[in-house]
Amino acid sequence: MSEISLIAAGGAELMSVTEAAQMLRLSRMTILRRLKSESWPGGRSGRKYLLNRAFVVALAAEFGSGSNVVAEDFAAAWMTRGAAGAVA
Repeated sequence: MSEISLIAAGGAELMSVTEAAQMLRLSRMTILRRLKSESWPGGRSGRKYLLNRAFVVALAAEFGSGSNVVAEDFAAAWMTRGAAGAVA
């Protein structure tokens, strides 16, 4: 785990944009655009954007499964599940 990975106050493990880009084989700019538009779970800490590690790992697993994955749909479903879990 890199120095930038850390545990958030809420207990969610986070990862940097660079780590996520390497794992997902996407450009850093693609990931930054998704974070800035709030279509992917993550946020900003100072000048750095961070992503939920569990989300990135799950998305990478979906990409690797060989099925046709629309990342935005996957993220929307992920965030809906997270919101439902937070309410319950």
